[in-house]
Amino acid sequence: MSPIIVGLLGLAIAAGAYGALHQHRMHGGRVDVPAAIVGWASRLLATDRAEWGQAMAGELGQYHGAARWQYALGCAVAALGLPRRGGSGRWVVMSVLVAAIASAALVGNEFIRYSRMVTGAGTWLALATFAVALTGFVVVTGVITRESRIGGTALVAGCVTAGVWIAVGVVLLSLHSKGLVFVLLALPLLSVAVGVVGARRGQTRTAGLRTAVVSAVVASLVVFLVLAVNIMITGGRPYDAGQIQDFATSGYPDMATYAISDNLGTAMVLLLFMSVTNTVFGSAGAALQARRD
Repeated sequence: MSPIIVGLLGLAIAAGAYGALHQHRMHGGRVDVPAAIVGWASRLLATDRAEWGQAMAGELGQYHGAARWQYALGCAVAALGLPRRGGSGRWVVMSVLVAAIASAALVGNEFIRYSRMVTGAGTWLALATFAVALTGFVVVTGVITRESRIGGTALVAGCVTAGVWIAVGVVLLSLHSKGLVFVLLALPLLSVAVGVVGARRGQTRTAGLRTAVVSAVVASLVVFLVLAVNIMITGGRPYDAGQIQDFATSGYPDMATYAISDNLGTAMVLLLFMSVTNTVFGSAGAALQARRD
């Protein structure tokens, strides 16, 4: 598995953590992590239990040391575990959870079948980072769909986006000369359109941004599942010329093991690439719609 997976996923997770903690600094430049956790939990509850979130933030000052950490983590668990007062977002969270579990199961199955894909600590680190990314998808979706009005829109938009990405892949594999133009134009425009629709339906830029993020998560998981199932069925075949050439210096015991590892690595990179690019372009679409309004 390529080390680029660890690098890209690690950078994404680090960037998200930095962004979440940067706003919660104590005197002397130290980061107040418990305050950041409670602040996140309060925002999570703001749409349907605002008074609970305010109470959580207000009581944090009464705790110090280890008790402060225990209180913050308890707030986070409570915020995630409380049932929503709106039910439509629940189906989106369940769909993302099932997709994440299925993705992990498919990858695990391939490592059981081809155990010699494990070539060292780097492989385990890549798998651990992949698991963190899947967990992050579920948590982010759960947080965002507290605003339940965007749930159905985001789910449909994500499935449509995934379908277009898969269709583009078929076009490129068929070697049509217009395929590259379609990739460069259709995919970004589709993501922009998702942001526009989300902002229009939710009547705010925030709603458009939330729609873009959740649809990006859904789309990337759907495409990953399609690729992972294809890898499982075909065993990584047909091998392309690049794989055949690189196998000699790969250190893998046989061509099948190398092809499975290479294809899974590509699918994991695409999982991250899709989630990031679709979110970025979707956010741009939400901003454009907000300006028009």
